[in-house]
Order: sequence, then structure tokens, then C-alpha cells
Amino acid sequence: MYQNLENYLQEINHYLAVKDGAEEILAEIKSHILEKTEAEFETITEGGISKIISGYGKPQQVAAKYLEGYEIISPTFKRHLFLYTGILFACHLTLALAAFLFHFNMIVFPFLFIPDMDVWQFMFYIPMTIIYDLGLVALFLYIVTQKSKDARLPWPNLFSKIDAAKEMRKPNILFMVFLIFMFSLFLYSLMRFGTMFFASMNDPAHPVPMFGRAASLYYSILFLAMIGCEVIGYAARFINRTHWPDLMKNFAIMILLQFVWNSPVKADFAKIPGVDLNTITMTCVLIFTLVIVLKVMKSLVFVITKQFSGKR
Repeated sequence: MYQNLENYLQEINHYLAVKDGAEEILAEIKSHILEKTEAEFETITEGGISKIISGYGKPQQVAAKYLEGYEIISPTFKRHLFLYTGILFACHLTLALAAFLFHFNMIVFPFLFIPDMDVWQFMFYIPMTIIYDLGLVALFLYIVTQKSKDARLPWPNLFSKIDAAKEMRKPNILFMVFLIFMFSLFLYSLMRFGTMFFASMNDPAHPVPMFGRAASLYYSILFLAMIGCEVIGYAARFINRTHWPDLMKNFAIMILLQFVWNSPVKADFAKIPGVDLNTITMTCVLIFTLVIVLKVMKSLVFVITKQFSGKR
């Protein structure tokens, strides 16, 4: 009947994020505006309605008043939002890392698709994974909220025990000195012999490298970078005694490990009778990779629990 009033109500309806009762709310607003127009101008005209609308409030503000008491996601689920996202992301990250290391695709339609990626694609995939997992958990909690605000969702006992991620132990200055010494020792080895990996040390002046020259240099630089990450991560704990330094350190080492698994340099192992250096080395690298992945997941859970959960 009155186009300006209909347009105003349509804009309000755009912001009314409620499943039931939107029509009643719009009918109430319409009735208020028409009654106020008639009371002030005696007759209802589009001009009078426009003046009343101008003082009634912006559509978003009007809708917000009526949405008080309506939640998209119940406030009681705030902690679940970030905890569940952290758990889902840890699982997602593990699968993505496995797909990256062993070159396979994974599809769980319609929830999950992990392609075979190179290192740069993997680095871009991780932040998108966080956004996706957050959105998936938010959608789940939205559905739960709309069905029943009083629903009880599981809270793993593990997170009750860690009590919102306590601070890490105070770093030890002697261990810090030890790490710096080891970094210096390996750096010296790299500069003098061109490698940090040896198949034989029978003649200390002329040790036998484990790999060929190119592979020795490539893997030694990567390993030295990992030790550097360890030194920097431990030093950061003198300033920040949370799990953030550990998370960043282990994540950086995990990225460096991708260059180990996807090396452009062929590793020509030295030949030692009765010893399969290839199998031994690959087994050690695999174990080390799994340990780092577990450390990343552990630190991630502690950080998320600390940041968003608060104390129970």
C-alpha cells in the first residue's frame, strides 16, 4: 500500500535472523509506524510515513532491538566453538601433512578434500583449512542452538585436566647454552667438511660423508635451520612463557621437514657393508616427523584452550 513503508520493512526483514516470528515482528513495526503517523499528521500519507521512518531508526538498529534474546550461536557454546575448531584443525592438519608427504589425494564428500600439494600450496592450504574448520564448527553449533539452547555438548576430560593450558616451565639458561653450543658445533662441521652427516669417523681429519656433496650440503643446511628454530624457540620462552613459542617453533620445523621429504637432490648414500643407510635414515626421519606433528598438535590444543576456553 505504501511503498516507502514496504521498502523499510523489507530492509528490516533482511536483518531479522530468526527462524520463527519474523512476520509478527514486521506486522508490529508496521502497526506502530502507521499509528504514529496518524497520531501526528491525522491522515496517513507516504510523506508522513517517511518522516516517521526517519525518526524510527535505521533498519539494522530496529532489527537488533527485536533480536535481543535470540542467539545465532548460544553464548554457552563459545568455548566449544574454539575447542572443537582446534581439535578438527589438528586432525585436518595431520591428514593434510600425510597427503603432502606421501603424495595422495583424500576426499570425504562433502566435508573434506585434501589434494596432493607442493610446499607452497601446502602453506596456503593451512590458513584456508583453519577458516573452513571454524565455519564448519560454527554451522554445527548454529544448528544445535536453533534446535535446543539447553543442549549439552561433550567436553573431553583431557581439557579439564590441563585446566586451560598452564604456563610452561621456566627455561633453563644452561640448556640454552647447550643448544647454542650444539648449533655452533654443527655449523663448524658444515663449514669445515661441507656436511653434518657422516658414514664413518675412523679418520677424524677426513671423515666419510653419508651423502654425495650436493645432498650433504642440502640436508645439512635444513638440519642446521631446524636446530636454529629450536634455539630461537627456546630463547623466546625467556620472554613469553606460553605455548606460542613452541607452536611456532615446531610448525617451522614441520615446514622444513617438507623440504626434506620433497628434496630436489638425490641422496646417494655411502656404501657400508651390512648397513642399509637408506632404510635407517628414512625410518629416523619418519619418526622425527611424527614426533614434530604430535608436538604441533599438542601445542595447538594448549594455545586454543588457553586463548578461548578460560577456566572451568
